Amino acid sequence: MNDKAKARAILVVMLVMSVAMLGAACGREDGGEMDSGASHAPTSTTRLLEDAPAPDPVTPDGVAVAALKEIYTWQPDTEDQGASLTRARKWLGPSMIRMLDSAPTGLETPKATLQWAQWATAKARVEAFTFASGDKPPVGADPNIQQFKIGIEQTVVYPNGRKEKLPPATVIATVVRTSDGWRLDAYR
Repeated sequence: MNDKAKARAILVVMLVMSVAMLGAACGREDGGEMDSGASHAPTSTTRLLEDAPAPDPVTPDGVAVAALKEIYTWQPDTEDQGASLTRARKWLGPSMIRMLDSAPTGLETPKATLQWAQWATAKARVEAFTFASGDKPPVGADPNIQQFKIGIEQTVVYPNGRKEKLPPATVIATVVRTSDGWRLDAYR
């Protein structure tokens, strides 16, 4: 891992730790504003991560984040379900490329939704925000294969500006080192 990637990883860990400590401190009912009856809107840690620099797309976790963002970003009015996987091709490893180039079975792509046709009619798009978990990946026997937990949040964006959040998801991404660098080779 290069110094730039280490610095980013440390920044993300520090941000997550700070948010957790702040949340714990604010959650106590030992006086202060909590007793004033004022309501406080919860702040999503994920949304705070949007302000942190994105992982470097040449690092293993950066490739996983970039690939899954592309895969879970959908354009229902201009694409068929599953087209996002083709858009993500430059981030994919050999197993996923073979799957992409073979006859589709429907198991390869994320399950979009039954709402696809409604979104297409409304000319809505689905934007994905992806992030790597702060969990340290398990040390495997092969240094050319790594796994990461990747969080995915999707938002449907309508032409009039209305936004609708979809339920968040977490996947386990497997990245492999290839001659072209790290690539996403599987996710579940």
